[in-house]
Amino acid sequence: MARPRKKKEETAWTQPAQPPPPLFTGEKERNLVKQVNDELIERVIGQQIAYFSIDIDRSNFHPLYGEAIEKTYLPPIRVYALVKWEGQTQSFTQNIGIDKATSIEIHFHKKRLTEEQDVFVREGDFVLYGDRYYEIVKLDEPKQLFGQIENKFEIVAKGIRAREGLFNPQFIANTVPTTRVTTSTSSGSSAQGNYSNNYSFNNLTVVNNLNVEGNSYLGNGANDSVIITGSVYISGSLLLNGNTLALSSSNISFNTRTITSSYTVVNDDYFIGVDTNYSGIVITLPTLASTNNGKVLVIKDVAGVGATNTITISASSGQLIDLDPFTTLDIDFASISAYKDTTGWFVF
Repeated sequence: MARPRKKKEETAWTQPAQPPPPLFTGEKERNLVKQVNDELIERVIGQQIAYFSIDIDRSNFHPLYGEAIEKTYLPPIRVYALVKWEGQTQSFTQNIGIDKATSIEIHFHKKRLTEEQDVFVREGDFVLYGDRYYEIVKLDEPKQLFGQIENKFEIVAKGIRAREGLFNPQFIANTVPTTRVTTSTSSGSSAQGNYSNNYSFNNLTVVNNLNVEGNSYLGNGANDSVIITGSVYISGSLLLNGNTLALSSSNISFNTRTITSSYTVVNDDYFIGVDTNYSGIVITLPTLASTNNGKVLVIKDVAGVGATNTITISASSGQLIDLDPFTTLDIDFASISAYKDTTGWFVF
């Protein structure tokens, strides 16, 4: 028995209301590409740079031309990227002489950078690669994910080595955070990492260890607050203008160190325990120029053999402790507390 023929309108093709989803490049595939790139760049290749972004809120821009009269930069953030060193070029200009320039090409992982580290690459930003600073002068986004114009996953930046004195940031090496730290005056900012310049925060939340070496200011209003979930190490001044500051003992920590040989004090030291089972220990205090006024040190014989093995506490060359170049602890379990002033160290 023959099948009945379908009517013409039942076999006619009609355009679907929406195009079908991509077969191989959907959200899961894009996430897979990102994960593979993250692991390859960060865990296998491991090239790192410190990225310095211009602080738009604090830079002084010309009111007419919009150009920055004086640029201010955010604290650095550590970024993993593929860096190609392009070598050194040499040129000669009449009446000026020979000029040498070094450049690098940086390949950033865009999705990782913008979505997870809150970094947006721009001309005029600086990067630290090795021990040299480079200014970003050119950007390009040459690659699309499987031809999808809305999914670009690479940013290529060309950096020219900055001349000496053009860019001289101050920060503590090997402590650059991997997530953006904001120093703008917008409320609700969070902080982690290390700061050696002057910074200002509103409604500060410490989400990791915060080390303040310069003078920092919290807010300008009575409703600003401080929430500490990490540790704060202050060797400079932290001025709190908020209404209430509540600190519990679990939020405050002082660096404690036990030594068995001669030692030079560093900025984050507070309690120094001396094992006097070892003889000939000399503790050298830091220079006045490298230490902020008001810094306090506590030195203690923790082994109780100080009468036999005397502890010598020495000021830096040409400086004094209570008008003497050194002092000693020669009693068992003795201790001493000293603070730094403009003219020297003083025992109290």
